[in-house]
Amino acid sequence: MKKLSEDTYIVFDLETTGLKANEGDSIIEIGAVKIENGKIVDRFDELINPGRLLDPKISEITSITDDMLKGKPNEKDMVIKFMDWCRDYPLVAHNARFDLSFLEMAYLKYDLGKIKNTVIDTLGLSRYLESHERFHNLATLVKRYDIEWDEDKHHRADYDSEGTALIFYKMLKKLELNEINDLGDLVKYRAIVVRYNKLKEE
Repeated sequence: MKKLSEDTYIVFDLETTGLKANEGDSIIEIGAVKIENGKIVDRFDELINPGRLLDPKISEITSITDDMLKGKPNEKDMVIKFMDWCRDYPLVAHNARFDLSFLEMAYLKYDLGKIKNTVIDTLGLSRYLESHERFHNLATLVKRYDIEWDEDKHHRADYDSEGTALIFYKMLKKLELNEINDLGDLVKYRAIVVRYNKLKEE
């Protein structure tokens, strides 16, 4: 069985029309990187047309405008494309329950079945590894783990997923120092592994 740091992961981030997937908000950008042995080997970055105008506050936060989304694919097609690209690799996100809620709602809305990938949360992982620290947001973690970061590019899915991936790899090396060497060891920490596909370990 591979060590945690030797496995392949999809680290992703979503930008959305709002904060509540179960109240009509939807995905407007999916950004992701595939990471193998700490190296980024592939990327996914797509904008999505939500079929309505954005709240100006969302455009202010994300720098995504209505003009940028004109003619872009719809949410259903892009979620299918993204999950096909992910295959059965473990998914990783910062505050993963938020991003997962939008993917799960898309699966429900478009009758796509169920997401079966293992899902790992770097927010929960940070709280486990650095329980003495007060802050665990992405902007804090890139400084803590000495990751090069441009705050002006923050809140775009592709950039945030890359930063999360580099942090995640350093976190995995710290876990291995604590004798947590594979997903089987990590899965008991439910704040970290928010969804687990046992078949991935077999």
